[in-house]
Amino acid sequence: MNILWVLIIVGLVFIKYVKDNVGINNNVPPFEPINQAEEEETETEEEEFEEDSESEQEQDNPVIVESTPTPTSTPTPQQPVTERFDKTPQKQVERLFGIIGKPLEHSISITYFKKKFRAEHISADYRNFEIDSAEELKTILEENPNLCGLNVTIPYKQDVIPMMDRLDESAAQVGAVNVIKVIRSNNKVELVGYNTDAIGFEESIAPLLEDRKKALILGTGGVSKAVKYALDKLGVESKFVSRNSNFDILGYYELSPSVMDEYSILINCTPVGMWPDSDKCPDIPYAYISDKHLLYDVIYRPEETLFMKKGAQNGAIVKNGYEMWQRQADATWRIWNE
Repeated sequence: MNILWVLIIVGLVFIKYVKDNVGINNNVPPFEPINQAEEEETETEEEEFEEDSESEQEQDNPVIVESTPTPTSTPTPQQPVTERFDKTPQKQVERLFGIIGKPLEHSISITYFKKKFRAEHISADYRNFEIDSAEELKTILEENPNLCGLNVTIPYKQDVIPMMDRLDESAAQVGAVNVIKVIRSNNKVELVGYNTDAIGFEESIAPLLEDRKKALILGTGGVSKAVKYALDKLGVESKFVSRNSNFDILGYYELSPSVMDEYSILINCTPVGMWPDSDKCPDIPYAYISDKHLLYDVIYRPEETLFMKKGAQNGAIVKNGYEMWQRQADATWRIWNE
């Protein structure tokens, strides 16, 4: 019995010793499991910190994004005429000249006349007016009160005739207008039509004719008529060639060896072979071309058309339309200044 009491007393002493020295503290909060929501919130805060750090780095080293230019919309026929012309601010000049037609990318008139005006210190300017119909000529005249003259190119050389107040003899005979003189007087506008294509062609082909007296004219448009008018003045018999043949016009299929031998001059008055379609040429039997032939192309871009190249390969004399164009341009300037 005494031993039992001794053991109890020793146990109580041991418990008191442990509490005082080992550190069991009733004030220490019991273990609590980590709440899952709090853990997710902690991870989110860490991610946000990382994103903020990356954003700061991006501000220091920004990524440059190149925007794609918005393509300019193609003008519609309903837009005002001036909306389809060059919107570059035009300098104020005493006289304005220009060219109407469609397309105009092949034309070198604007380059020629602007260079002429600069070189000769002429207070004038020249503009391209690419139009969808000849009727738009009226709008051009209204919107440009200093317009004094216009060149006319495909496809409007015949379409503008009804709009002329007068026709020069050459234009009346040819039935096509490639130059318009604008005469303004007493608030009235008078339009006079001329044809300088005939002048340019006649002067440029005359030295090459020699004893050649018969010509085939490929095409039946405005230039073709000017070419025939010039050939008639030079005493050269001519005949038109077209896809649509009749009693007065040969078809391409009718160009037999005998016909090709009889007509030693061939003049291309069609746009076939004009830049950018330089790989094309009129559908004639080039195998019948020889050194007795003269092939004349009214096109001047490219400098050597496929029509000319095929002719030269068979020994023919060939010529492009640049001299014709230059001579008619000089004649045009004289008309505008008369």
